[in-house]
Amino acid sequence: MPQWLHLLLPPLASMGPNCVHKQAGTNDMNDVNSAELQSVLAADLNRAMMEAQVRSQAEKNLPTLTKAELAELLFEQVGLNKREAKDMVETFFDEIRNALERGESVKLSGFGNFQLRDKPQRPGRNPKTGEEIPITARRVVTFHASQKLKGMVEDSSQQPLAQTA
Repeated sequence: MPQWLHLLLPPLASMGPNCVHKQAGTNDMNDVNSAELQSVLAADLNRAMMEAQVRSQAEKNLPTLTKAELAELLFEQVGLNKREAKDMVETFFDEIRNALERGESVKLSGFGNFQLRDKPQRPGRNPKTGEEIPITARRVVTFHASQKLKGMVEDSSQQPLAQTA
């Protein structure tokens, strides 16, 4: 068995009751043959892939606040008519978009900052051929949440996330 393999495997104490080491009554990694090791690694890989699928599905089911819902909230809570509420939401996002297009940062007190960042050209690879190709330089928008927003989200983290049906 390769010397580095122990870095990839969990400690023996953490392995489940079906672990080949416990079945064989040994704690010595050298006693495990290649087929047994492949079986253990395949089971771990399958479990990890299943957990990733469950997490991915859970993320898809998280509720999303849309612009239409924001307009509906303005209609209900502020008393604007539906057309005014929709226009206000659209204008708000248009102003943020326009400021970013002009190269300006957008600072929303108590919420966070939208900023532009220039990313330099970097080498990349075509995943099919492995051929090296340049990834062109570009400008990206980043968002940094304010400390106040982070604190509010952290305080709400004690409650489970709402799931959509």
